Amino acid sequence: MSAVMDSIYLRSAFDKLKFGEDAFHELMRWRIRRVLLVLPQYDARILEHDAKLSDQIVGEYHQLNLTTVPRLTTVSDGQEALKILEEKDFDLMILGMRAGDLTVDESASQAKQVCPDLAVLLLLSSRSDMAAISETHTWKGGLDASFLWTGDSRLFLAMIKYVEDLRNAPADTVDGRVGVLLVVEDSIAFYSAYLTLLYGEIVTQTQRLIAEEMNDSDKYWRMRTRPKVLLARNWEEAVTLGDDYKDELIGIVSDIAFQRDGELDTKAGFALIERFRRRGVAVPVLFQSSDNKMVDEARRRGARFQGKISGNLHKGIRRFILEELGFGDFVFRNPEGQEILRVRTLREFEMAIDSLPAESILYHAGRDDYFRWMAAHGEYQVAKRIKPVKSEDFEGPEAQREFLARSFREVRESRHRGRLVDFRPDDPGAPGSVGRYVSGSLGGKGRGLAFFNALLNAEPWGDSFVPMRVEIPRTLIIATGEFDRFMESSDLPPQSGGTDTELRRAFLSFPLHESLVHVLRSYLDMENGPLAVRSSALLEDSQSIPFAGVCDTYMLPGGGDLESRLKKLSDAVRLVWASTFSGDARAYRDALGIGGEEEKMAVVIQRVAGTRHGDYWFSRLSGTAQSLNYYPMGPMEREDGAAGIAVGLGRAVVEGDRGYLFCPRYPSIPWGSEEDRLREGQVHLWALKAAISDSPDLVNGDGSTLEQLAIRRAEDLGVLRHMASTRDSVSYRI
Repeated sequence: MSAVMDSIYLRSAFDKLKFGEDAFHELMRWRIRRVLLVLPQYDARILEHDAKLSDQIVGEYHQLNLTTVPRLTTVSDGQEALKILEEKDFDLMILGMRAGDLTVDESASQAKQVCPDLAVLLLLSSRSDMAAISETHTWKGGLDASFLWTGDSRLFLAMIKYVEDLRNAPADTVDGRVGVLLVVEDSIAFYSAYLTLLYGEIVTQTQRLIAEEMNDSDKYWRMRTRPKVLLARNWEEAVTLGDDYKDELIGIVSDIAFQRDGELDTKAGFALIERFRRRGVAVPVLFQSSDNKMVDEARRRGARFQGKISGNLHKGIRRFILEELGFGDFVFRNPEGQEILRVRTLREFEMAIDSLPAESILYHAGRDDYFRWMAAHGEYQVAKRIKPVKSEDFEGPEAQREFLARSFREVRESRHRGRLVDFRPDDPGAPGSVGRYVSGSLGGKGRGLAFFNALLNAEPWGDSFVPMRVEIPRTLIIATGEFDRFMESSDLPPQSGGTDTELRRAFLSFPLHESLVHVLRSYLDMENGPLAVRSSALLEDSQSIPFAGVCDTYMLPGGGDLESRLKKLSDAVRLVWASTFSGDARAYRDALGIGGEEEKMAVVIQRVAGTRHGDYWFSRLSGTAQSLNYYPMGPMEREDGAAGIAVGLGRAVVEGDRGYLFCPRYPSIPWGSEEDRLREGQVHLWALKAAISDSPDLVNGDGSTLEQLAIRRAEDLGVLRHMASTRDSVSYRI
C-alpha cells in the first residue's frame, strides 16, 4: 500500500470518526431563532410587562438547559409586521386576533407570500376570543394552528417546539432514530394545555437523561433525540400522521369525539385506534373525553381513560407519560403486577436484567415494555433490535435474558467505543473508551492517546493483524483541573531550592482530594494488574517544543490488597505532579525560555501491557515509531518512517539503549551492516518487579519499581525464541 493510499485510508477513518461524533447535527436542523409577535397593544403590554414574557421564555430555556433561545420582536399592527418581514428573516409569526386593520386571514396569507417558509400561529388571549371563531374553522390564509393563552409562559415553549417537531419529524425519524407521540384533539383549549404539559415532561425527562451521559457528544445526542410530539386536529390529520410515522409511534393521546369527513363523530377516537391496531400499531393509548360514560368502552380496548372535566386532568396525563410511555423509572413487576425492582438509569437497567426472575422477564417482554422504555430514553438502537423479537423466538426465558443483556451491552459499548467519557465510579465505561476525571486539559500524552483511541475504533484496524488484537489498555486521564485544585490547596511547590527527593517528599505530605481517592479506588476495583502512572504535561508531545521524557512515569506492580495498592497509586499521582518542578524539568524550561507557571500536569493511568515471567512483569516487545525516516536506504522513502523496538519495557527504547531499528514498510531489509547490528544489539532489558511488596519506596524516583536485567535472563525465562537472532562465531554472521 502506497503512502498516498495510507493517507487516503487515514483521512477516511478520521472523517468517519468526526462525522460519527457529530451525528447529532443531522437532527433538529430546522430551529426557530427569531419570533415575530403581532399583538394588540393591550395584549402585548400584558405579555411583556405583567407576564414578563421575554424573561419567562429565557428563564424557561435556561432552566431546561435548552440552546438557541428565540429572539422576540413585538409589533402591534399587521402592516408593520409585513414591512419587518420584508427586511428581516423570521421563523415564526404569532398573531393576535385584533392587530391593526388586517384580519387574521389577511395577515397570515400576506406574511407567507413574503416568507413562504414562515410558520404562522394564532394566539387567542382569552376564552372570549374562542367564542368569536369556530374551533373547526378552516383558515384560508394558511394559518398553521391556534393556541389559547392561559398565563403559563411554557405555552410559548410548546408552540415553538410544536412547529419545530412538525418541520423536523420527516428527517429525524429516518431509520427510527426518534420516536413520535401523537396527540389527537380538536379543542384549542385542551390541546394548548396538553402540549404545554407534554413538552414540559419530555424536556425534563431529556435533561435527566443528559445528566447520565458520559461525554458531550452523547449529551447533545440525547437533547436532539427526544420524542417528537405531533398534533392532529381531525380524523384526516390523525390518519396521515399515523400512517407516516407508524413504525416510530411510542404512544397516542386521543380525544374520542372529533371531526371526521367534516362532521362530528362521537366515537372517532375508538375507530382511529382500531384502525391503527389493524395495521400493527400496538402502543399505549390514553383516551380523554368530557363524557365519563366512555370509560368502560375505553378500557375494553386496553387503553387508559381520563375525564376532561375532572379535577386531575393534568395529573392523569402525567401519570400516563411516566407509567405507560416509559418516561419515569422502569418498574420490574411479576405477572401479578407486584413491584419487584425499580431502576432509574440504563446502567441500572443493564445490571438488573441478570438477576431478575424469569417470569418478570417474560411478563415485560410480552407487553413490549422494554421497547417503550428504551425508545423514551432515546435508546433507539436497542429498541429497534428488541422490538421485532418475541418470547416464542427463544428456547426459554434464560435465552431471552441473555439476548436482552447482550443487546444492551453491545449497543452501549458501540456508542462509547473510541469515545472520551467522563469517568464514573459506578460506570467504568465500555471497553475501548478513555475515561476522563474533572475538567481541564488532558495534556500532550492524554490528547494523543484519546485521539488515537478514537481513530483506532473508527475503523476495524484490528482485522489487519489477526490473530493479534490492537487496542489501547483501559485508560483513566486525570485532567489538569485536579492538578490546579491540589496546588491551590497546598503550599507547593517549595520556594527554596532543594533536591528532587525533597520535592517528592513535600508533595507526598499533602493528601489528595477525597473525590479523587474515590475515583482511584474504583479504578483499582476494575484493574488488578500492573499500572503505568504517566505524565501528561501541557507541552508534552508538542511539535514545536517537545517535552517528552522530561517528566516521570511510575510503574506499579499488580496484586496485593486494595488499600496498599491505593496508597501506591495515590503516591504515584502526586509524584508525577511533583516531576513538573523537578530539576531536569526546570532546566529544560529555562533553556527554552518557558516560565514554570505556564506548565500544568495531567496524569494518565493505564494497565501495563505484558505478562508475568517469574518474578518480573514485562512485554515481549516494546518500541516507538516515527512518521519520517531522515536516513532512508535502498527502496525506502523519507515518508516510510522508522521504528525502534526492544525486548521488555519501552524504557530501553525511550532512553536510547541498544535495540533494533527497521523501516515498517520494509521490515525484512536490514538496517546497516551486520557489524552495526551486532554492535547495537540489545544486551539489557527493563522489567517491572512483579510483587508490590518487593518494590522500593517511590520517593526514590520513577525507576524504583524497575530492574535492568541482562538479556540472558530473558533467554532463561524462555521469551527470546521469536525475538532474537543467533550470531555464528565461526563465520561472523548473524
